[in-house]
Amino acid sequence: MKTHWLALGVLISAVGSSIADEDPPMNRVQFIGTHNSYHIAPSPKVRRMIEIAAKGEGDAINHTHRPLTEQLEKLHIRQIELDLYADPKGGLYSDPLAARLAGEVEANPDPAWKEPGLKILHSPDFDFRTTVPTLRKALQELNAWSKAHPKHEPVMVLLELKEDSFSPRIHPLPFDDTQLTSLEAEIRAEMPADRILTPDKVRGDSPSLRDAVTTRGWPSLSAAAGKFLFALDNEGAVRDRYLALSPNKDLRERLLFVSVPPDHPAAAFMKRNDPVGSYDEIRKLVAAGFMVRTRADADLKEVRAKDLSRFKKAVESGAQWISTDAPEELPDFPGYRVGWENGRVWKPTSPP
Repeated sequence: MKTHWLALGVLISAVGSSIADEDPPMNRVQFIGTHNSYHIAPSPKVRRMIEIAAKGEGDAINHTHRPLTEQLEKLHIRQIELDLYADPKGGLYSDPLAARLAGEVEANPDPAWKEPGLKILHSPDFDFRTTVPTLRKALQELNAWSKAHPKHEPVMVLLELKEDSFSPRIHPLPFDDTQLTSLEAEIRAEMPADRILTPDKVRGDSPSLRDAVTTRGWPSLSAAAGKFLFALDNEGAVRDRYLALSPNKDLRERLLFVSVPPDHPAAAFMKRNDPVGSYDEIRKLVAAGFMVRTRADADLKEVRAKDLSRFKKAVESGAQWISTDAPEELPDFPGYRVGWENGRVWKPTSPP
């Protein structure tokens, strides 16, 4: 294991630390993020149920993250991911079937499950355990931490809007215009406007968001200090519905960045989860001025194998947000973690 970290240390030194004490634009540095940042592993009984229904899935989700505040504070995470389900009436996800089938009762279930609003969980009825049940509570937690650390580095909050269900009992609501508007309303209600880095703020007086990031560039770390950038994980129909909320489908007056093709007027952030297969493409996107989120591991495969090669490839690609299921060694999988050495929060990217 020591050889892995020695190699990574050499790699980080090789990309150069000469700008580490300067104020680079936020797209010229790299941050560590977490995948499914709210997730708590299912109980052994429930995990076996999941494994019977979908072989391999129970093993793939057998990991637990610290609460969001601890991730930001202790692990220096600067990108989180939240899976959201619409629940405008409240209570849709408050009585998970798998817990009843397993004869388990969640201790002190949070009453927020029965309140109207967006819920945070991986999959209804089965993979339902979470450190924070609602988007509002997550935003309150983020805002409280931010107030205590007003000069913190920008934090990207990636939101996956879910419309499907592993359970045949629950049929999630689609994210139509009403639900998309409600999503923005919840963010605005809990996060002060001056703490949100919106597409309009990045665009400035440029004709398009794409033009702004590829010519003038992104704000510096100091200019983006204390701010949150919200982005949509979804591509396809949900993304297109969100884009359509802007008259010109260019994100004007919207809160979230979206992953679109690099020639789109709203292009700024890109999701490229495979840093190995998409390595060359990520390098080109970063060189053009876009920000990219990729993943150091997936389904705990690299974690189990103690294989940091995918993480190293992500670092070399220049992707600014590198997400992991293991920002620290997991109790069941010692010997693997993704993070910078010596308590660093970020590192400079290599020149494109």
